[in-house]
Amino acid sequence: MEANKNNNVGVNHHHHHKEEEDDDELLKTRISSHPLYERLVENHLNCLKVGGIGDRGRNNSKSNQRKAEHSISTKINPCCSSMQLNQSELDLFMKGYCSALSKLKEAMEEPQQQTIAFINGMHSQLRDLARPTHLSPDVFLQETARNNSKYVD
Repeated sequence: MEANKNNNVGVNHHHHHKEEEDDDELLKTRISSHPLYERLVENHLNCLKVGGIGDRGRNNSKSNQRKAEHSISTKINPCCSSMQLNQSELDLFMKGYCSALSKLKEAMEEPQQQTIAFINGMHSQLRDLARPTHLSPDVFLQETARNNSKYVD
């Protein structure tokens, strides 16, 4: 009797696990067919590009998109099974995720933009310093030589 009871527990656990897998697959299907899904993947790829991760495989954008899609689908919270998530909740989830990725991209870009502005400012200052001016040593020496030649004649 005890062995039969243990057998039933194992069967029930396997059956429950199979139901969870089916629910996860259904949820992934609902997400990937959602109208905002393409935007979600695009926002995800844009974050990867800002972080320099997407630059390595520019020629392989289909592969990057598949990786992004897989990454998104594996980040789904397992507690939110498809049975628990109705359409309006899914809409809110998709909008929220898209918004969060957009904000993340902006936050990642800000320090890069500041760095680029700093580098451009330094480049401009160095370029200005490298330009000959009326006070640069070469011009000053040429002027002095001309002025001295006037007095020698």
